[in-house]
Amino acid sequence: MTDPSRYPESPVVLPLDEWLYEAHPVAGCSTCTEAATALETAKKSGDANARFEASRIVRQHPHETGVSA
Repeated sequence: MTDPSRYPESPVVLPLDEWLYEAHPVAGCSTCTEAATALETAKKSGDANARFEASRIVRQHPHETGVSA
């Protein structure tokens, strides 16, 4: 018996949602400042995973200034 062809076509590559990479750092928050720097570095190097992680940090951490993003 021969093995059936399981993948007769190329895989479909779906684009990621841009909101995953959106970040709005809060002025005066040191965590936001560090994450924004990491985000810019990741953008320049083309590292999508690092871009996502830096954006996630900005969106989800408690801001030191007491202002929520």
